[in-house]
Amino acid sequence: MKKYFKFVLLLGIILIFLTGCVSDLVVPESDLNSEATGDQEDGIVPGRGTLKIYLTDAPGDYSEVNIMISKIEGHIAGDGEEEDKGSWKVLKEWSGGLPVNLTELEDVSMLLASLELEPNKYTQLRIFLMGGEEDAWIVIEGLEELTSTEPLEIPSVYQTGIKLNHPFEIVAGSITKLTIDFDAEKSVVKTGNGKYKLKPVIHVTSETYSEGEELPEGSGSVSGSVSYYDSLSPGLIGIDGASVSLSGGEYIFV
Repeated sequence: MKKYFKFVLLLGIILIFLTGCVSDLVVPESDLNSEATGDQEDGIVPGRGTLKIYLTDAPGDYSEVNIMISKIEGHIAGDGEEEDKGSWKVLKEWSGGLPVNLTELEDVSMLLASLELEPNKYTQLRIFLMGGEEDAWIVIEGLEELTSTEPLEIPSVYQTGIKLNHPFEIVAGSITKLTIDFDAEKSVVKTGNGKYKLKPVIHVTSETYSEGEELPEGSGSVSGSVSYYDSLSPGLIGIDGASVSLSGGEYIFV
């Protein structure tokens, strides 16, 4: 009986130990797709900077909007007079495609990549989607019998990529965070023949901060329009070139 008790006790201790090991096997965020080599201190390779790319989605009415991301590239600016030429660099690639249901990213962000890169100025991003018939679809929810799944046609952007003109810089010893806000609701267009096409509407925001530095609580982006109401012409009229300021907190402007 004592031998049996000791065996059970030993087995329990082993299980507890293994459980602790499993929980420690989670890949650190900074190791995702890292190009780091050699010694690394505090999550950043000396002489390099960290780029973190996140994906989120604005709220919409579709039950599901599914796409497959195949690759993300960044355009490195050239030097001096050749700045407009530069070169493209693959930042992250998924051989079989990364399935994403954009509606699951409302009010949350998905980490696509975390890389250690050499300091450089980037002029834009390019996102490639897989364009097969089974690579994109939407789910339209109505009454139980009216809920339907419809194919989503991906135009030529799966070959040329979706270009996002948003300059950013990789600074040695600092973290650059890019947030890709894919507005699925505005991106899905219903054609006259009842089919659905993807015409991407995407916004990009960025913050750069030092390792160990905390971003201000509730950090994010602000967008909108400035307008006034004209009683003679019912409706809001936009004000071109309006000057806007923010107050009441800490802000990082890029």
